Amino acid sequence: MQIRIVILCAIAVLGAPLVVRAQDDDQWPSLSYLRSDYRQVVVVARVRVREAEIVKAFGGYEDWHLTGDIVEVFKGTLRKGQTLEYYHGAEKGFRQELFLGDKIVFLYRNYVREEKRWVFAVLENSTLAYNEDRAEKLRKIKRSIKPQQFKRKK
Repeated sequence: MQIRIVILCAIAVLGAPLVVRAQDDDQWPSLSYLRSDYRQVVVVARVRVREAEIVKAFGGYEDWHLTGDIVEVFKGTLRKGQTLEYYHGAEKGFRQELFLGDKIVFLYRNYVREEKRWVFAVLENSTLAYNEDRAEKLRKIKRSIKPQQFKRKK
């Protein structure tokens, strides 16, 4: 069992630089990768994030509250120009600047018991800096999704 953990840790350590380098590539991620994240969430949007603040810290993680303006909607019922608030969990130590600017976000709805309300939260490892290649891939996914056909039950 311990050897398995050592092997998994080694793979993670060796693979981490590849993931960082891949995110710098304007062609990354692939259409299939984006499609997978797209299917898991209720909102996919391009957001110009203007505010980011830490609202909770726990263990080695922080919960950030982000506010921005919607520039383009790829999935969901939100509209361009609307203000969007959402939460983003991250490891401790990230600088505020990382969360600000033009982003593509994949959001699901999360119920916060303490506040007794629904909020948007980021799908883990899905937020991307905006670029035209990523936007075009998401437009292609949006066009390929057929509207649901609602049938009346008799």
